[in-house]
Amino acid sequence: MNGSANPSGTATHTCPPVPSTGLSGGLIPHAVRPDRWCWAPDLGFHHRSAPHRRVQLRPAAGLLTRGHTIGVRRAVALGAGGAPADVAHAFSELEAWAAFTDADVFAELGHALSGLPGPDAAEHAARAVVLRALDRIDVTMLPTSWQGPLALAASGQGASPQEAARLRAVCDAAYRRLTRFETGWPPARTDRQAWWDYAAARACTALRDEDWTAAAHAVTDLYGLTGPAEEQATAWLRQVAATALPRVAG
Repeated sequence: MNGSANPSGTATHTCPPVPSTGLSGGLIPHAVRPDRWCWAPDLGFHHRSAPHRRVQLRPAAGLLTRGHTIGVRRAVALGAGGAPADVAHAFSELEAWAAFTDADVFAELGHALSGLPGPDAAEHAARAVVLRALDRIDVTMLPTSWQGPLALAASGQGASPQEAARLRAVCDAAYRRLTRFETGWPPARTDRQAWWDYAAARACTALRDEDWTAAAHAVTDLYGLTGPAEEQATAWLRQVAATALPRVAG
């Protein structure tokens, strides 16, 4: 798709080509069609045939995308303009905990975190993003028993062998409780303590192991367990994204 001026006429945007799927819609019914949506920081989501016309997309329910809907992982990827950082996908899992009506925040997240620096500095940058995410959780919303361990893990202090073993035991016990049903994992309201233990123990372990993708998954679950409304969840993701934005600009 050729570039087109935005509504203000101050910039142009060219939608990148859609990778070939290798499938022919004429030969295979309902074959994968080229993605019709694109995203740009100054334009938001737009149709590839009309990049000057912004559209609002809703996160798709499940795997099906119809009408003005898009999967959150796809939104993150479009925002990144390619392969997004793994931590961006981890934070996008907040969609499982809060109801979003606008997918733009996920594209913003992908765009911001795609600017994480190269291998030499990526670990430091990812650490800053994850710790910012944890810091933006109201500590009073977390179980009292986990406030101390999370703070210590976030401070960079290594866990003693005894504490590491305790975290593994708590995580394993919580996992067994959450997977005891044949019908799938129970909703948080059914066994909230198990959910808290599973998320917090994982977060502590990942923070101390400096596994930032795993930490992003766990911290996202922690925040999701606080039950944020859409406005709060959107603000949280944008605060996380803002941690990386200065690196994009630089």
